Amino acid sequence: MAKANHTRNKPKLSNQTHPERSATVIDCFERKTHYPWLRLRGLWLQEAGFTQQTKVRIRVMTNCLVITKE
Repeated sequence: MAKANHTRNKPKLSNQTHPERSATVIDCFERKTHYPWLRLRGLWLQEAGFTQQTKVRIRVMTNCLVITKE
């Protein structure tokens, strides 16, 4: 039986931890145009501070996207 104050051992994100995630850019076809599409979702976004309705800034560089809260 679990202890009364027991919680699941779930890794917490911190400034010292930089977990990596994988995603695949897919092809999306809309209005006779193909374009790359990337979807990010998961509780790890919330744990990193990106909750619902959070406004983000996306910096685009060669081979790199940096997503930060505004």
